[in-house]
Amino acid sequence: MREQFIAVLGHDLRNPIASIGGGINILSRELQSEKSKRVLNILRGSVLRMSALIDNVMDFARGRLGGGIALTRDGESPLAPTLEQVVSEIQSGHPERKIVAQYDLADVVPVDHQRIAQMLSNLLGNAVTHGSPTEPIRVDASISDGLLKLSVANSGDPIPEQSLSKLFQPFKRGEGSSSLQGLGLGLYIASQIAEAHGGKLDVQSDESETRFVFRMPVDAHAAAMDSAP
Repeated sequence: MREQFIAVLGHDLRNPIASIGGGINILSRELQSEKSKRVLNILRGSVLRMSALIDNVMDFARGRLGGGIALTRDGESPLAPTLEQVVSEIQSGHPERKIVAQYDLADVVPVDHQRIAQMLSNLLGNAVTHGSPTEPIRVDASISDGLLKLSVANSGDPIPEQSLSKLFQPFKRGEGSSSLQGLGLGLYIASQIAEAHGGKLDVQSDESETRFVFRMPVDAHAAAMDSAP
């Protein structure tokens, strides 16, 4: 009953969140003072954050109910526009932060675009929260040697060694994180999306940067289909 309640609540919260986002977009088209622009950007960032939290909670509840992370693969649409949309949304919600993105995605990969977007959004949200506010966040995506690689890197304090092994567990946050930074589900859901695609999400963190890297064989879906009974 608890998981069912969480799933229903998350679903019903989508409509009011969408209405708030629509209202923000309408207001942003009108002439604004500098103060109004700043407030609208804060509101836009909050809406994105709430939407991400709802998605993560619903996915966690679905997993507890036995549904797991479901995928709807698209083998015809390019991935770059999906990634660009996520970067644009995060950038608009945090205009004070610099995000540098580079894509080398000549081939089309059969992935669930909505899920990949959710994973990237979670990783970027983590970088915005924990990365250095004065250094750019870097997003790189490429396809080479039969491998799709998507990474998000930020400067700032390294992740403590004792936290690295627990980073992708649910309800785990970095040392010193406040409750205002989320439920600790973002990285867990991101890792589950990676696994559902037949890939893996890894992290490297030192004094120079923290980098999350998603790697997936481009033929992972075909291999899974061939091995199916």
